[in-house]
Amino acid sequence: MSFKKILGILLMICMAVALAGCGTSETTTKVEPKMKVVVGAKPFAEQYILGNMIAELLKAKGNVDVDTSKIGMGQTEMLAPAMEKGEIDIYPEYTGTAWMVVLKQPLEKDKNVIFNKTKDMYASKWNIQWMPPVGFNDTFALAVTADFAKEHNLKTISDLAKMDGLTLLGDPNAFTREDEYPGLEKTYGLKGQSKVVDVNFYYEALKQKQADVALVFSTDGRLKQYNLVVLEDDKSFFPPYQCAVMVRGDILKKNPKVQEALAPLNGLLNDTTMVDLNYQVEVEKKDPAEVAKAFLKSKGLI
Repeated sequence: MSFKKILGILLMICMAVALAGCGTSETTTKVEPKMKVVVGAKPFAEQYILGNMIAELLKAKGNVDVDTSKIGMGQTEMLAPAMEKGEIDIYPEYTGTAWMVVLKQPLEKDKNVIFNKTKDMYASKWNIQWMPPVGFNDTFALAVTADFAKEHNLKTISDLAKMDGLTLLGDPNAFTREDEYPGLEKTYGLKGQSKVVDVNFYYEALKQKQADVALVFSTDGRLKQYNLVVLEDDKSFFPPYQCAVMVRGDILKKNPKVQEALAPLNGLLNDTTMVDLNYQVEVEKKDPAEVAKAFLKSKGLI
């Protein structure tokens, strides 16, 4: 055998020994992938903001891989079944909606009763856990211009009901649903001429004095834009729509840090704060993800 062949064989043997040595002297560390958590939300400003707040807190403290592609996915009728199937893991919901739309339960006015019963039924039926309310109540409300309220010394719906010749503004449903104007008439004696207008023109109609009062949502950002006054529901007619975050029980069991990450949301947002945040998105056209992040930073939460 030639010298070159012998040298080649020796080199191959040395390389094999070296590689074998490398394999036994070092241990490869296996990195476990983070749990993926899918955050959902409805397709309007308030929910975009809340969905992104949830995502930011989870990214900062939840030790999970956060999927935000389902923020803005659809209304309750789409989100609730998706959560039951495990297609989404977390989303913000309203107690009144969950109680009446999902659970098909009769109208309930006590906010504590509705929250506790909804929480218990979701846990037993689907192992979905409700976190404590985030603090605001996005329910129906009656709004008037600041000038109209001052002129007639209006603070409550009872004050408004004493007036004659009112023009009441609403969409077609507002004058047929028992939890809107028909119910207000029974509870307060509120009467007036109905004026049906698309919800997008409510505020301009009030500004132009085409109506005296409008049925609105209590955290709408345009309340701030048009300087409207929300009258106190002094007889607690409107059902509670407290907002709270729901999480699939399996997620909390596998990763308790998820609950810890979301804990700062408990009681964090009141009605006034939510109106202001919605105003930034609805009126100032800011990115809801940036609005959510800036707010959390201002509170020292991320």
